[in-house]
Amino acid sequence: MSLTFFGALMLMIGPLLLMGAGMIAMLAFVMVATLFGGSAAIELPALGGSSIPPANLALLFLLLRAVLPGHRQMERLGPALSANIFLIIFALYGAVTAWILPRLFAGALEVTPLRPGAVRQLFEASPVHFSSQNITTSVYLIGTLCAGIGATLGAARPGSAPILVRTGTGIAVAHALFGFLSILVAGTALDVVIEFFRNGHYAQLDQSIEGLSRMNGIWPEASGFAAFGGAWLIFMTELWLRDVNARWTGFAATLLGFALLISTSSTAYVTLSGYGAVLVLRALFMPGSIPFRKALILVGAAFVSTMIILMAVTTDSAALGKFSRIITVMTVEKTESQSGVQRLYWARQGFDAFAASAGLGIGAGTFRSSSLLTAILGSMGIIGTACFIAHLFRAFMPFRSSTHLPVSTYRAAVGAAASWTSALMLMPAAVASPSPDPGVVWATFTGIALGLRSISEPAGGRARAPALRDPAARLAIS
Repeated sequence: MSLTFFGALMLMIGPLLLMGAGMIAMLAFVMVATLFGGSAAIELPALGGSSIPPANLALLFLLLRAVLPGHRQMERLGPALSANIFLIIFALYGAVTAWILPRLFAGALEVTPLRPGAVRQLFEASPVHFSSQNITTSVYLIGTLCAGIGATLGAARPGSAPILVRTGTGIAVAHALFGFLSILVAGTALDVVIEFFRNGHYAQLDQSIEGLSRMNGIWPEASGFAAFGGAWLIFMTELWLRDVNARWTGFAATLLGFALLISTSSTAYVTLSGYGAVLVLRALFMPGSIPFRKALILVGAAFVSTMIILMAVTTDSAALGKFSRIITVMTVEKTESQSGVQRLYWARQGFDAFAASAGLGIGAGTFRSSSLLTAILGSMGIIGTACFIAHLFRAFMPFRSSTHLPVSTYRAAVGAAASWTSALMLMPAAVASPSPDPGVVWATFTGIALGLRSISEPAGGRARAPALRDPAARLAIS
């Protein structure tokens, strides 16, 4: 085990916040740490070259802040645990299965290992067995659990919503700018600036297509960059739709939307097209859910983006051919390629594992999937799948009017935006995730939604949420 520069940085900042800041600041610290998705805080060569990301190390300090004595600390912890009961069962059951079920079903069927480095052939598989990936996946699941509970505790505090919006806006803008920078410096001496952040032991895939560098920012590959950016695009857009710090959230959403549009990542296009379809359906079947003025702006932005791209490529026949080829490769030919066939094979492994284990699952981290849903189904069976759906349902709150219609308070608006994000950010994971772990970012958004919408301050500590259109409230977050 070795500590990297990013790990040392986390260990410097974490204790300072632990001694001098509260849950909200610690939650913001974890949120910022998720930005460094291609970095490693701690390297674990003994576990097959695995590593611990900065966000997971930062979670240690979030957990400590949650359990250390403080003003009404235990009173807050109980409701947060209750709100996350299904996530607790999901994560703990997944962690336990990672250690037990691979041994129980050893040799029962052949699957592709989770670790990409072990895959050398299109349909390569080996008998079910316990491996280092079961250990790392169990650790990641516990990290996801800590993120959910910590985010719930932090978001439930008075005055948390403005801080969360400011932090999220900064993350969204920084992520987009890192993406643009990775394109500008690709192939130059300045590329070392980007590579400095990519010190993690992750699969460094080919980041070019048709001679064009793909946008991956400081992440190891384009799909990870797009999945993370897609989540923050949804959050920023939902905040903008609700007039939450609209100037900055709208700017961040625009910047991220443009970055994803030119990223040449199929994950980005899944997010953009899926979210666009959801917005259209909401406008058509939920009158009042999207203000008419905002709907016109969205339509105008889509039209202008299309015109800019068409003008850029039609003025140069070579550029038009290259652009058409890129779109074809990343969409139409994706499913027919060897990669597409392989991913379909990986996704089917979840159903095979579910059937072979009689609905129990063969353990988190035992096999590689290409869908979060089939990964959970095959790894954790009926129990894990039911708890995952139940927690998502609780965070999204589909039957509350505040989820779909405008609200009058700032706190409720931010909570509703987080609810939509927690559900819609899973679109790319549903067709691409290799692991049953939904991740720290997802758990953070579900925790924010639950903390802002389901948990009240203990008696004596309750604070009135500022009105959404209260000028004083707007000034506090600008």
